[in-house]
Amino acid sequence: MKKIFYSIIAMIAIITGCSSDPAGNNSGGSMTKPLIVSLTAKKTQILYGGQDPAIITCVATGGNLKYKWQVDLGDIIPLNADNSKISFNGAACCVGVKVINCTVSNDSGSVTKSIEIEILEVIKEPEIISIQSDNTDIIVGQTTDIVCNALGGHLNYLWEADCGDIVLNLKDSTKISYTGSAACKGNRTIKCTVSNEKGTIKDSININVK
Repeated sequence: MKKIFYSIIAMIAIITGCSSDPAGNNSGGSMTKPLIVSLTAKKTQILYGGQDPAIITCVATGGNLKYKWQVDLGDIIPLNADNSKISFNGAACCVGVKVINCTVSNDSGSVTKSIEIEILEVIKEPEIISIQSDNTDIIVGQTTDIVCNALGGHLNYLWEADCGDIVLNLKDSTKISYTGSAACKGNRTIKCTVSNEKGTIKDSININVK
C-alpha cells in the first residue's frame, strides 16, 4: 500500500515539473509566432515639442520577442530594455495625426500593429523667423520666389509689394512669386504680415529690380 502511495507522489512531481510559462515568454521554452495582445497609449493627443510625450506600450506573447517601432515624422525613445514601451513626441513640423507601427518578431515570424497619435498645434503669438528669396537681384520681367517662415499656429499670411506683381502659391500661403516690371526698377520692398488670434507681426525683404 505504501509503495502505491509513493508512486502517485512521484508522478505528480514529474507532471508539475514540466510546466512552462503559459504566456510563451520563457527564454528556454519553445517559441510560437508573436501575437500582439494590446497596443495602447496613455493619451492619443499631445502638444508638439518634447514636454508632452505619448507613452505607448505593446504587450505581446510568443517568446524571445524583438520590438521595432516606426513613424514617418516624430521622435521615438525606448523606455525599457526590450523596447516594448516607448515615448513619442514631435516638433512643430509634425503637427497632425501620426501612425506609429510596432512590429514584434522572433524566429517563428512577425506581426505588426498600429496606433494613431495626434500632435496638436500650440497657438501662440506669431513670430517670423525669416523671409528668404532664391534671388534678390533680378532683371525686369524676371520672377523670384519668396518664402516667409513663421511660428505661432493657425497662421494667416498677407503679402504686399510697393511695386511689381505678386502671385500667391495656392497650396502654401507662406510662399509667393514676385515679378518686377519696367516701372519698378530699383530697390523694391515686399512685405509679409503674419497673424492669428494671438496677434500680428510684419517683416519685409528687399528685391533689386534692374
